[in-house]
Amino acid sequence: MDKYKLNLKCKFIKLFFIILLQIFVVKNSYSEQLKTKNSFLTANSITYHEDISLISADGDVEVINGIQVLKADKLNYDVDKDYILAKGNVSLNDQNNNIYFSETMELQGDLKKGVIKNFNSILSDGSSLLASIIIRDDENGDKLEKIIYTRCKRCEEDPNKPPIWQIRALKSERNPKKGIIEYENVLLDVYGFPILYVPYISHTDPSKKVSSGLLSPKFNNNTTFGLSYTQPYYFSLSRYKDLTLTPTMTSNEGPIIESHYRSLRAKGSSSIKTSFTRGSHTNIDGKESNKFRGHIDIKVAERINKNWVTGINATRASDFSYMQRYKMGNESNIHLTQRAYITGSNKDFYAKIEGMYFQPLDAYKSNRNVPLILPNIEMLWHKNYDNGIMRKISINSSIISKSDASNVQKLSLNSSWSKNKISSKGYVLRSILYGRADIYRNKKTDNSKVIGKLGTHNTFRAVPKFETMLSFPVIKYYKNNSILIEPIVQGILAPKGGNPESIHNLDSIDVELSDYNLFSSNRFTGIDRIEEGSRVNLGVKSTFNFNELGNLNSVIGRSWSSLNPQSEFISGTGLNKRLSNIVGNIIYDYKDLLSLGYHFRRDGLNLRSQRDTLNLEVLTKPITVVIDYTMIRDDSISSQNMISEQAHISLTWNITDNWKSNIGQSRDLRNTNWGNAIHSSGYLEFKNECIIIRLEASRKHQNLIDIPDTNEYSVSFNLVGF
Repeated sequence: MDKYKLNLKCKFIKLFFIILLQIFVVKNSYSEQLKTKNSFLTANSITYHEDISLISADGDVEVINGIQVLKADKLNYDVDKDYILAKGNVSLNDQNNNIYFSETMELQGDLKKGVIKNFNSILSDGSSLLASIIIRDDENGDKLEKIIYTRCKRCEEDPNKPPIWQIRALKSERNPKKGIIEYENVLLDVYGFPILYVPYISHTDPSKKVSSGLLSPKFNNNTTFGLSYTQPYYFSLSRYKDLTLTPTMTSNEGPIIESHYRSLRAKGSSSIKTSFTRGSHTNIDGKESNKFRGHIDIKVAERINKNWVTGINATRASDFSYMQRYKMGNESNIHLTQRAYITGSNKDFYAKIEGMYFQPLDAYKSNRNVPLILPNIEMLWHKNYDNGIMRKISINSSIISKSDASNVQKLSLNSSWSKNKISSKGYVLRSILYGRADIYRNKKTDNSKVIGKLGTHNTFRAVPKFETMLSFPVIKYYKNNSILIEPIVQGILAPKGGNPESIHNLDSIDVELSDYNLFSSNRFTGIDRIEEGSRVNLGVKSTFNFNELGNLNSVIGRSWSSLNPQSEFISGTGLNKRLSNIVGNIIYDYKDLLSLGYHFRRDGLNLRSQRDTLNLEVLTKPITVVIDYTMIRDDSISSQNMISEQAHISLTWNITDNWKSNIGQSRDLRNTNWGNAIHSSGYLEFKNECIIIRLEASRKHQNLIDIPDTNEYSVSFNLVGF
């Protein structure tokens, strides 16, 4: 059937050229207007030699077949053989947008097959390809001899100057089914000098978006693992599936194998990362051993229907130090989470049902104190009414158990009605009426590390609350500048005694007063603890728009308890006093050149800093500077005074269009002027259109169990387009 179609098409092309010639014999000016469904020919002169079935075209010849374009000074077409001979400044732009240049080309009538000698070409991805001969075959693949390939641009001042890199090969073949170009007997030249020989190598066909092959390697020297070589390989399993296999060979620890499988389905997706090795391990008692170590990270999501999705997000490691020692995932994690869930939503409803378990990454933390949450249920109904009223009803339910025999079952029902109103004078009034009811069953044993009373307790808690917030924004204009000042007063009416000891605190241990939650009605992150009693939150927001001089935004405020303040001690906030700490921020932006953010929390009596955060980013050319500073001081607890103070600075220098460098360091500033280094790093990178080379050095200043101080030096390079 395919052969029949090909013969039919050839006859059609022959007929087209005959008709075209006849028209040109009558009147040559028609040539620029004559078209068929697939072809278009123009030239300064066209002649048909009927006795030998030959068409000759001369001067600015152009043949268009589909999206392929052939240009030449002269062209002869043998009608019977369906054969084209093009001469003089010949160029062919094929269906993959590759452009071939040569003095002569012998092609089939449809331009998809032929022979081109001594050609050079510009491929669709911008790379350059030269060869002594190419046998073109779009269907079965091209074959080439004596090839030179590079992605680097030739020097405009000296085109004969060798590029940064190029590969030379005796033979090459394009495999359209696999989507790769294969080379035999290959030399890699760097600045014209051969540095590497391989009998075989391949790279992705530029016409293909995805194909299997080697990825960029990385060489590394680490004081823990010694010298190492990492060579990823990418497997294109199908259009929507792939696998990356990354072996790393180390001189001290042996091989480390990583894999990453990804798939995309019509109703879901999967991502599975794994790694394993047989390496050394130091336990908390100081004993060293050689054992199998590894991890798995699974993320799977599947859509049941248009409203419901189910999935698994689970990460698990062989031991507490593996993830950080081998740099798998986020090194700052203090635990790994295994979670299975199902979620659903529509216009007015949202639901989540999940089960969770955790793996601590602390060498001294026992699994006996790790909770199993099964199930955890959250449901929310919300509705907006035409008169500005919003209604929310939520249900939270959890069953939490531990190996130490402590457990919790809880059910919480929360309902709220809110209304926003803007008066004719510009006042903004927001009122909310809450109603909440909780049922708890808590059990605590002697070994339980939770906050609450020993024994088993059944507790019911009902909490009504009314909140109203009044703000009056005032804006003034001066020339092209504007100033917005917005005083805010928030009043909250709530009863005392909402946190009995019979309700164990599992999810509300961390609480913070900041400029972000100054006007929050409950600053506890979970539901086990609530803010007790009536209080007033006061603050002022301001915005200064200076146009060419930038923008300045700020917030300042504090909380005041009219009756007895929070009974529990809340470290570093002042919420256990009548007047809380003062919190606020100052944020300044100047175009795209400067960004400054300062967030603070200070003692309400002596203005002593309790928390300071400074973020500075200077974006000048060619240097970028980033500074982050954080200081946290807890309130005094007997003789204990806990202070955390750290700073990080990063300097990036864009030396030229191709060269970039960076140095950075994080420091612990406690008890000293300059502190002690935590992490130091730097890199030097060269990047252009054909190669990326990156030299890196880093040092981690730490001495944790099984994670010692580490110096690391690495070099990685990527031959772009290869």
